[in-house]
Amino acid sequence: MDILIIPFLEKTSKGASKDVSRRHISMDASAEESSGDRYILLRFTDDYLSISTSKKQAASFFSRLQTGFCEYNCYMNDDKFSHNFDIGQLSGIPSSRAYVGEDGISFLRWCGLLLNCCNLEVQADYTKYLNNHLSSTLTVSWQSKPGHHLRAKLCSFTRPKCHPIFFDSNINSAAVIRLNIYLAFLVCAMKFHCYVCYLSYICKLHAGFYLYIIETSLRYMYKLIKKRMRSACHYSDIQPILQLEEEEVEWLGLKY
Repeated sequence: MDILIIPFLEKTSKGASKDVSRRHISMDASAEESSGDRYILLRFTDDYLSISTSKKQAASFFSRLQTGFCEYNCYMNDDKFSHNFDIGQLSGIPSSRAYVGEDGISFLRWCGLLLNCCNLEVQADYTKYLNNHLSSTLTVSWQSKPGHHLRAKLCSFTRPKCHPIFFDSNINSAAVIRLNIYLAFLVCAMKFHCYVCYLSYICKLHAGFYLYIIETSLRYMYKLIKKRMRSACHYSDIQPILQLEEEEVEWLGLKY
């Protein structure tokens, strides 16, 4: 679809566009960097995200996707799209599909992320847990060495939320970076509690062992964040910045 969408965005932009898709490893991107309207298009598999300084261009892009590409049998999923501004001229479109937190800040959901509509800071999307019990996401190992399996599970709970996008100071403020860490540990703590409750039906481990594997998971998360930040340096012209100390991660982890 990129061969059809990118030329469309170039045509609707006031200035000449620049294709930078070859710079990115997991997403295709096209960005306009002239003195006119600025936009960027990201794609992860078949999920697109378009950000533009022009409301007219954004509305045109939305309308084009809504029309679909019949020659490729490709159409927009009406149950998944979202936008953060009114598109009044398009009939049948809700005025807003942005997620609004209790503090009134609006976010767009995209590929497991929450993107702040005001400053584009990035947080993990945990809203999928709102109507589901965390225990339904767990697989408890009843085999030998249950303590060993529990320690491995706790580390695995932290792994998906160690992506550099959550901790890069180029993207997020110091407060949001630490909020991302705290929320990741909070969800891990909930899963850990559910896992231990299930495990208690067959065995009870020593309290000191629980503390040991918790501290192990805290150190594991910090090391994994550093490792992934270093790896990101090899795949992008923009170097990620990690302004985070191990003691801070451990404190936030113990805080949960």
